[in-house]
Amino acid sequence: MGGLVIKKAFILARQIKEFESIYQRVRSVFFLATPHRGADMAQLLSRILSVAPGSRPFVLDLRRNSPVIQTINEEFPRYCQDLQLFSFFETQPMSYGVGKGLIVEKDLATLGYPNERAAYLDANHRGVARFSSQSDPSYITIRNALATTIEKFRDKETSPKRRLEYEQREVLDGFLGISDAPEDDLMGFDHLRFKGSCEWFLQKDSFRRWRDTAYSQLLWLRGKPAAGKSVLAGYVVRHLKDLGRDCSFYFFIHGDKGKSTINSFLRSMAWQMAAMHPDILHIINEIASNWKDGQLGKVDHNPIWRRLFLNGILKAKLNRTQYWVIDSLDECKHGSELLTFLTKVQEMWPLCILTTSRNDPEMLLTVQPMAEVVLERILEDDTRADISLFLDANSSSLPVHDELARQQMVQTILEKSAGCFLWVKLVLKELKQVHTSAEILQVLENVPCDMDKLYSRILESMSKASYGKALAKAILIWSVCSIRPLSTVELHHALEMDIKDTIDNVERSIATGCGHLVFVDAQSRVQLVHLTAREFLTRGAIQSEFAINKHTGHKRLAMTCLQYLSGNEMKGPRHRMLSVSNAVIKRSPFADYACNSLFQHLIFVSSTDDEILISLAKFLNSPNVLSWIEYLAQNSDLPRLIQAGKSIRDLLQRRSQHMSPFGKEVSTLNHWSDDLVRLVTKFGKQLLYCPSSIFHLIPPFCPAESAIKQQFAHSTRGIAVLGLSNTTWDDCLSVISFARGQRISALACSDRHFVLGMSSGKILVYDDITCQELQVLEHKEPVIALLFSDMGKILASSGAKLVRIWDLTSGTQVWQFNIPYMCMCLAFADQDRLLLGALKNNQLAFWDLDTGAVRHKSNWTEDLEGESGFTFRRPTMAAFSMQQNLLAIIYRGQDILLWDIERDDLHDMYEKNTGSRSGMGNMAAGSATVWSLVFSPAPDANSLAAAYSDGDLVLFDTYLGTVRETLLVNAQTLSCSPDGRTLATGDSSGMIQLFDFETLKFLYRINPDADAIGVRSLAFSADSHRLLDIRGPQCRIWDPLVLVRQETDDENTDTVSVSTAPQEINLDNPKNQVHITALSCHPAGEVIFCGREDASVYLYETKSGRQCQLLFSHAAGVPIGSIHIDYESNFLSCVDSSSRVTSRKIIRQGEAWKTFEPVLDNRAGAAVNQILSNGDHTRLLVSSTHEDALWCIEPYRSVLIKSIAWEERKGYKWASHPTKPEHLILITGSEATLYNWQTLDNLTGANPGILIETKFPDLNIRTVMSLPNCGLFATIAVEPERGRSQSKFQIWETRDFILESERASPIPGYEYLSNEVECLIGPYGQRLVFLHSSGWICSVDLENPGYDGFVRHFFIPVDWLSVTGDLMIELTRNGDIVFVKRDELAVIKRGLEVTEKGTFNARRRTPGPGKSGAQRPPLLKPPWRSH
Repeated sequence: MGGLVIKKAFILARQIKEFESIYQRVRSVFFLATPHRGADMAQLLSRILSVAPGSRPFVLDLRRNSPVIQTINEEFPRYCQDLQLFSFFETQPMSYGVGKGLIVEKDLATLGYPNERAAYLDANHRGVARFSSQSDPSYITIRNALATTIEKFRDKETSPKRRLEYEQREVLDGFLGISDAPEDDLMGFDHLRFKGSCEWFLQKDSFRRWRDTAYSQLLWLRGKPAAGKSVLAGYVVRHLKDLGRDCSFYFFIHGDKGKSTINSFLRSMAWQMAAMHPDILHIINEIASNWKDGQLGKVDHNPIWRRLFLNGILKAKLNRTQYWVIDSLDECKHGSELLTFLTKVQEMWPLCILTTSRNDPEMLLTVQPMAEVVLERILEDDTRADISLFLDANSSSLPVHDELARQQMVQTILEKSAGCFLWVKLVLKELKQVHTSAEILQVLENVPCDMDKLYSRILESMSKASYGKALAKAILIWSVCSIRPLSTVELHHALEMDIKDTIDNVERSIATGCGHLVFVDAQSRVQLVHLTAREFLTRGAIQSEFAINKHTGHKRLAMTCLQYLSGNEMKGPRHRMLSVSNAVIKRSPFADYACNSLFQHLIFVSSTDDEILISLAKFLNSPNVLSWIEYLAQNSDLPRLIQAGKSIRDLLQRRSQHMSPFGKEVSTLNHWSDDLVRLVTKFGKQLLYCPSSIFHLIPPFCPAESAIKQQFAHSTRGIAVLGLSNTTWDDCLSVISFARGQRISALACSDRHFVLGMSSGKILVYDDITCQELQVLEHKEPVIALLFSDMGKILASSGAKLVRIWDLTSGTQVWQFNIPYMCMCLAFADQDRLLLGALKNNQLAFWDLDTGAVRHKSNWTEDLEGESGFTFRRPTMAAFSMQQNLLAIIYRGQDILLWDIERDDLHDMYEKNTGSRSGMGNMAAGSATVWSLVFSPAPDANSLAAAYSDGDLVLFDTYLGTVRETLLVNAQTLSCSPDGRTLATGDSSGMIQLFDFETLKFLYRINPDADAIGVRSLAFSADSHRLLDIRGPQCRIWDPLVLVRQETDDENTDTVSVSTAPQEINLDNPKNQVHITALSCHPAGEVIFCGREDASVYLYETKSGRQCQLLFSHAAGVPIGSIHIDYESNFLSCVDSSSRVTSRKIIRQGEAWKTFEPVLDNRAGAAVNQILSNGDHTRLLVSSTHEDALWCIEPYRSVLIKSIAWEERKGYKWASHPTKPEHLILITGSEATLYNWQTLDNLTGANPGILIETKFPDLNIRTVMSLPNCGLFATIAVEPERGRSQSKFQIWETRDFILESERASPIPGYEYLSNEVECLIGPYGQRLVFLHSSGWICSVDLENPGYDGFVRHFFIPVDWLSVTGDLMIELTRNGDIVFVKRDELAVIKRGLEVTEKGTFNARRRTPGPGKSGAQRPPLLKPPWRSH
């Protein structure tokens, strides 16, 4: 426990001033198997020592997480931040009298601090500090660590120059994310090598030529599994370093994500090169100072390669030959891509690379040929001497006493080894378990020479065990079928659930039950001894009780995951809504694996298995599924939810081939397969921001027949959404909405992303799966065209003056090309090395993406006969077909011109009705203008579709030059799926239709439930299964089932899934929908008045959101624009779009409402912008741009009192004075004027109005809302012609707006909301409710304007928001939010009683005299609002 004593002493030195000089001299602490969190052996040791004389109370302090240890661990992190800590842990068990095991396990011996380096020692607890000799691997490990640390501190203290270098290396470590020195892996393999081994390799001519050459060369060393390749690679590294060569190295390790990727390789090589070359160190630190793309360990390898190597490290000049040793290249993900990188490095530097692998490299080298490659193979004769040394070193442990017998045994093993070290190691293990000469002879005679036979023999031996076979089988299944290697702690919990029994020590169980096939690595992860073991165990022909069936194995793991996910640990807190922010959930270490891996196992499970189906349905029917979703959202792993939905769907499709697709469980799974995908695409942003929203905020907004709504949205205390008719998810997968001032101008898709180009010059990059925004690029001018390269890693963007090329993985610009005229369309060619652009000046430009130069330009009008003036005409659009080498160009009112790109010559001209005009003379005027055109990208297709201004859709055959089909569609934009099968059209009404491209057979029609705004652009996803459209400020993503039209086949399925044939589906026509255009809530809160676009005014019930009574109608077909209800007089006033103003009395008679004839029926001379009544509705103000008219409203008639004529004006609003009911206020951007309500006289006379001191005098007032409870009113101002995008929110004191006032200033404290308020909804008690720019319904305490008074309640789904940006939201007296959703009314109940963190009392108000506590808001007139 010396390490604990040292920690406590250091803490005291920091706390007590007289010891300050001691702690100031401490730079580093080395802990050797220190029980930082205690030791499980302490309790046993305490019982043993209790029978011995003497008191040893300190032993109890060593118990796991004892009070003493907890105190030390709470204080030490605060004081050790400037120290370099090393923690070494034991890996060998030690006998302690009554047993054998690890004294201090890894998790207890390591701290987990950022400034800690942890390393293993190949020793037991006693051996970590007692070394047998200077060659002891543990001694070497600690010595090297000490030497490195001391050298660093010496460098730091010696000189400013060395100190600067030290600081640079500290920055290097942090930037590259290198916590463990690469030497750790080298030392690990180095200590496995026996003295004298591997020396044969240095004698090979191929190695000597490689080592001594002055030019770049690749030496590729192949060897069969377990032939000692990694140890040999480590030896080569040592040999080169001993010669003083510049050598860097990397060991790829299968199953270790941190050591099997190109990312980790590049970071490690960069670190080593910087350590050897100060120039490279300086370059990397310069890059680090400007790096803003997150931690290097978490980004894709491409930005690291491009920005760190191509644009940085490789620019360093190196005169000496560099050596890179790369082990197990075949274990690297995307190995062929790494070879591409290595080739580039060899072009820049003299670089000799040695790489090892099991497989022949021919296939990889065919994909990426290298400059000079030498192939070498490890032969049996090569390793024979090394195996002999290994046997000699272990001969003393062989069960013989006679030296001759020992030599014979060694020779026998050597003869059968066939060059495989693993085989020898396993045989030695078996020999250690036998004792008699007969058993020894039996092992030596029966041991097979090849690995398959050896594995079979091991399984046969395991079958003879008397005990533990069930546990051994379970360990094998988990080791073979797990999605990733489990830690011993994870496996311990998993096995106990799996076998339904307790396990004493899982590491001991592994060693005794299946230690020949499974081992625990230095990171305490359970691994198979070799990849060949997994291949062998899952082979169907094996006759053994330990053989593993892939389907049943994955089912077993899936069932265990389900058992955990359905258990108590995954239940949310009982009162989740009450205490979500304070909930502390202690979960098993197995939680991460169960949450992340369940549905990956489901892919491999047999679809006919009823047990897995029932268990999965039970989990999905339980509240635990919400905790699982929350867990994934907390870890930002939303793609896992989509993967889960697709896995369920795949299981059901496979199952439908054998069994009935009906049943309770099948229905549950079918619903959840859709729900999981839609949760991400529709609510992903909210889930990431507030994972707990899955419990109480998301379910109410799901369709009525969705599983999540049916199961979790019926709480009497939670939110309820009433009035909507939708029962299922529609075809709209997701909606991305922008403020009205922003316009989407371009769209493109790749296999991983889709991008939106904006008129502001921004390019927004989204994840293709989750539809969540990933990054923003700056084109810096309105984006006109976007195109992904064929590989999807490069993006081309075009504006009016520039074409930019982006590396999408790094978000950096690669090239920039100036263009004289706008680029109409783009295309990639020559494996993404060439970019083509069709320009408005009739030129075709070719840009070389290797050099960034213009390779060629051609003009397609130069050789057009008889068209001397044609060169000066400007085309309207163009489209490429790189499959046919054609460019189609459109001129207004002209035939289609087809240009042959390869021959740089005219190919043909197409007339609308007949097709080819070849041989018919000059280009002629067309019968109609082409509005859009697209080629089929299918490899063998010869199709071109063109949409004409007369509504015809024409399909041309470009091989025959004929018209194949003509159809009346009225399309304005076209798009073809990447597979060439589906043609999508969009028209001016917003309708999207899908056709079979080759036949123009109608497939599907999408009539979106949205405002009638035309489709400006369409694009298919890379898999052709989704369709994206642009309309207004929104991008919508559609996934109609009809797009999945091909047979699917999955290597993990047990049958071919169902083929979905083309089908005709026509959704409800939007013309049957009558949209609500005006809204006003009755002050009593029971009913709502709605005006509609057909001129009718209906009554809706608040309790259901349903339409209940037609009150009256204006002239047919004239939309109602505004409604105003006065509570005291029961007068209802409304305005329609023809400027007709009516005012009539309404009264309630039982369950119905009676309406009277209008007392006012007048048509204003201009569009009415605002109607407003005074408190008793004796006056009605009708305001338009040119005139304000004040009417006297009497019981049976109306009289015009006064009108005021204006020049055309903008940016004004009228308001009733909140505290002086006899006054009116006219508010502009910078001035307020008081008027008399009775006469409309200007009360300020000739004097100027009240000066409004605002930071935004040039803005137009859009909304004014009175807050009578507080004597305040709120305003929202917007930039002229910019709508809500630049809204500014402010709160004002009404006492500043009186006759005596000269100026008024906004109340301070609300500045943080200035740009965040999208729409004012109304006051509720002492709170102001509004729609936040993020889409959340929020409120702010008007008595506490600071951020503490700001609360988020719930969010409005994005697809509810209007395309035009005109929102209609009201707040009833009871706190219900009323939201107009096109032709329906959504009533959201109890929404203000919840927040993102739980429940909330939104009704708090200042108690009156003699009262206390929260009260219901008093019955008030509706807040005056004008907008």
